[in-house]
Amino acid sequence: MNNLVIAHEQPVLYSADFGNCDALAALDGEAIAAMFAAALRGAGATIVHEMSHAYPGHGLTCVLVLRESHAVLHTWPETGTVNLDIFSCSIRLKSLAAIDELGRLLGARKVSVQEMPRADGRRPPAQSPGA
Repeated sequence: MNNLVIAHEQPVLYSADFGNCDALAALDGEAIAAMFAAALRGAGATIVHEMSHAYPGHGLTCVLVLRESHAVLHTWPETGTVNLDIFSCSIRLKSLAAIDELGRLLGARKVSVQEMPRADGRRPPAQSPGA
């Protein structure tokens, strides 16, 4: 296992909804999955595992397990809709940059982003005696 230390910050979930994605209907599942992975890598993510599942005629779900946590993309080409969730507690991962890039690549004419701070499951640093 890689001993790379990831700089830590308060965990945050970014949840984005893209609407009227003009490019979505013309893209196949492989192209969408590659675009998704490239946008996350470009934003500083380290992808540990990728998987996708196509729903014939109804869209795609892509999951990226990241060194920084995870990202999930769901598509509905019949309505031009994409939902995206990126969860991370790393200051290296620029989630909003990935969201902006995906929205641009998919031709989204509507973008809604919610930022939700999440509970931090890490233990606080041990206090030294007498501190």
